[in-house]
Amino acid sequence: MSLAVDLRMNTRFVLTAFLTLAACRERSSDEAKPSKIVAPAPPCEKCTLDAPTEATRPLPLLVVMHGNNEDAATAAKRWKDVATDRGFVVLSLQCPRGAGCEDGKWYLWQRTPTWIAEQVREVIRAMPIDQTKIYAAGWSGGATALGMHAPVIDQMFAGVVFHGGGQPPLTTRECPAHAMPAYFLVGDGNPAHPAAVRLRDYFERCDQELTWDLLPGAGHGREDKALDRAKAGQILDWLEQHAREPNVS
Repeated sequence: MSLAVDLRMNTRFVLTAFLTLAACRERSSDEAKPSKIVAPAPPCEKCTLDAPTEATRPLPLLVVMHGNNEDAATAAKRWKDVATDRGFVVLSLQCPRGAGCEDGKWYLWQRTPTWIAEQVREVIRAMPIDQTKIYAAGWSGGATALGMHAPVIDQMFAGVVFHGGGQPPLTTRECPAHAMPAYFLVGDGNPAHPAAVRLRDYFERCDQELTWDLLPGAGHGREDKALDRAKAGQILDWLEQHAREPNVS
């Protein structure tokens, strides 16, 4: 083989390799290119819906439940900035007085679990939600309701946060059918703390994974203040480590 032919073949090989590498880089660049996210209107009256402005993956969803005599916008403030920075969508729900929920007391309203499921489905229809990463965080009375409905909401949430509250289901013989890890951020200076302890015991008896983040001596005010940016970020990271296996109904 002549030197000229050999050079032509080597040149062709190098050019082909270069073009192949360039195409791979282009595809990789396209895959990593973030997509703009436009949050639709919230699915319910006085609810709030916050999302990152762009994303490169399906979005985890955090459903926030307010406390008694509180509103969705106030409850959302505890989570939304840190969560959207981490790529979460945050749906903060307003317990609907017009539908029978008085004083925002989720745990007294019989429709709480079915109504929440309806709002979550609306968000899933409207946004690119990662259905293996749908979580709930309840504050005070919202945490109480999450605990009381644990055997029902386990199909909906891959993990739950009980912040400043919690109470086990009225019928504690029934355990969640699906894994639903729980993070407790609670203070033993809260007069309602014994109910949160009973909820912890229920989760342990049902072989559910949990993290017990106790604030010694903390009353309700200190429980609330304990959820600063650092703590919220820590809890969100913990939730993402507990994604549900795909195709779990």
